[in-house]
Amino acid sequence: MPSAEALRCHLLIGPPASGKSRFAELLTAQLLASGVEPVVLSTDRIREELFGEASVVGRWAELEAVLQERLLEAVRARQTVILDATHARRSWRLRWLQAQPWPVPIDWIGWWLKTPLPTCLAWNQQRDRQVDPPVLTRYHSLLHAGPFPPQRAEGFAALVELDPSQAEAFAKAFANAFAGLKRSIAGARAKHPRVLHGYSRLLDLERLLHLIRLLLRDPDLSGALSHLPDGREALVPHDAELAERAAALLQAELGACYADPQALRSDLAWLQANGFCSRLPVHAPIEPPPPGPLTLSHAGGWPPEADPAIFRRVMALLRHVIQDPFDSGPGSLRHYLAARLEQLVPQSYCSVDGDNLRKDVERILTPYGFRVTSHPSRGGYALGTAVLSASQLQELVQLLDGVVQQLSDPTKQDLLETVRQRLDRGGLPVSEAQPLRRIANRSIVHPGLLRSDCLAQEPEAKKLESAILCGQRIAIERYGSAASFAGSPEASRWVWPLQLIFHNIGWYLAFEEGLQAEEPGLIRTERLDRLKLLQVEPQRSRSLERRRQSLERLDRLLQASGGIYFGDDLAAQLAVAGPDLQPRQEVLQTLRFRCAPWMFAFLREGLQRFPQEVTRLSRPLPADTWWKHPEAPHLLEPLPQDSHPYPVEIDLPPWTLERDVDLRRWLFGFGAGVVIETPEALRLEHQRRGEAVAALYRDADGAAAHG
Repeated sequence: MPSAEALRCHLLIGPPASGKSRFAELLTAQLLASGVEPVVLSTDRIREELFGEASVVGRWAELEAVLQERLLEAVRARQTVILDATHARRSWRLRWLQAQPWPVPIDWIGWWLKTPLPTCLAWNQQRDRQVDPPVLTRYHSLLHAGPFPPQRAEGFAALVELDPSQAEAFAKAFANAFAGLKRSIAGARAKHPRVLHGYSRLLDLERLLHLIRLLLRDPDLSGALSHLPDGREALVPHDAELAERAAALLQAELGACYADPQALRSDLAWLQANGFCSRLPVHAPIEPPPPGPLTLSHAGGWPPEADPAIFRRVMALLRHVIQDPFDSGPGSLRHYLAARLEQLVPQSYCSVDGDNLRKDVERILTPYGFRVTSHPSRGGYALGTAVLSASQLQELVQLLDGVVQQLSDPTKQDLLETVRQRLDRGGLPVSEAQPLRRIANRSIVHPGLLRSDCLAQEPEAKKLESAILCGQRIAIERYGSAASFAGSPEASRWVWPLQLIFHNIGWYLAFEEGLQAEEPGLIRTERLDRLKLLQVEPQRSRSLERRRQSLERLDRLLQASGGIYFGDDLAAQLAVAGPDLQPRQEVLQTLRFRCAPWMFAFLREGLQRFPQEVTRLSRPLPADTWWKHPEAPHLLEPLPQDSHPYPVEIDLPPWTLERDVDLRRWLFGFGAGVVIETPEALRLEHQRRGEAVAALYRDADGAAAHG
């Protein structure tokens, strides 16, 4: 709109004690000399009128109502206005520059007083009404170090920067700037975009960006209201629609200028139409809405995104990193993403447009909170909580479902239901997805048929998890009627819980015995449904380092034992699970057996049952054609003439060879497919079991024959 038709008004910007009031007097004198009598509206003066003293902060809503009424009255009378306030936040400036539908066009002139902080602090000491130095410093930082310093794009016809601390230079700079305003406005206006769209105004663009950020943080905005200052929850009913919840949040966090529910409804519809809310990636071109009356009547500056081509480019980038936040490739991330977006969304970026993409990241992704600046971006621009794709989220929930349902995890049912509900709201119903994998194992323990006070029940399991996380000692008791193996401790005892382990058929607690928090103790395991939690000792806890060492020892014991039984000898446990190789080799004993061909085929396919460094397998016979990996431990010579020609050796802890049930189920389960050579005790046990089974059937067959 031609500036001749516009009323010229002036907006002062600067922290307290930056010289705004003195500048208002200087500007008033200059305007009077040019034949214009201005109206000076000062927030300090209005405070003094309303509350008795300018130092009384009072209710901003009351002060704002008076300020707006007087400003509107002056604009209707086509009087030039000087607004004297800090205007340190962008929303405070946009409140007058773009959020208000003025009855006449206005050319806003911004006067940004960039007074150095030490000067402001010194001048503050000389004022009758002093501002607390931390408040003054915060306002100064907002203007000079914050992400949103004053810009012409906020709607200024011209924005002039001055430093009042340099008296002579300041006077000259002000005179030159005032004299050249008409020329500056005309020159800047000649550079305005020729084609506009519905998000060309900075206010509309920022409202959209802040809305996207809110939705990334909390997709349905259900929990965000609780994080507002006291009383702010009452701004909007909890059952309000999404646009009203967003308006309440934006007003509380950023300013009333963004809190337009009707505009936010349109923003939500635009996001939906342009694929920002799609459950699957969308690569359609971005289509900005047409410009509205406020955009077409706007006479101030414009952000770069006012150009439709730049807006399409920026929003295509933002949509892509929301939907695929860790997308990255070889070389420079910005060049990779530019080429990737040009491939997915033609005419967004050219394939070598890394510089423009970098500028877009610096101008949009970083200041508006879409990326964590302290994290390196080499692996992608991770936004909000969008760390997985839609299909990956569905697969993850299916895996969690397997843990909860198949393995009867007592503490994750609530988590599963929450995730299911959230994904269903987001258009990703897990029930409609076909699972690619399934956990076939299941817990043999029925959660509905357990003692109410056992550790496999959800309330007790949560207490146990809390004790594990806090490193607290607990008292447990094994039910006297529970099934047990020979030597299982029966009495109640104090232990240090380490971890919950699902093993084969159920959940087990791994714990460490011992009274001293920082001393290693014997590590054992016991099934959760056989245990009762008697007491948690919150006043005693272990250090993080001690807990880390115990978990590392547990991990080594699990690997070395091939099961969850770790014997009764602390010295042997420490030797097997210690960092030194020599003590471990002195404790481990060798299991050697020979395999029939059919059995060896199964065994050589399961090389992770025991650590590879303690496992030695037979080499193939000369006539064998089966495949073997070059790094598999095929080190032993076969026995060509033997019925069981393939020898196997495994170095195991003594407790595993002496009493481990899992080893026997696995090894004896092959029946006549194995011949055990050492240790002798295990060989005799295998033989006795076979003879006992054979005798059982001989007796049964004999009884049937004489029946």
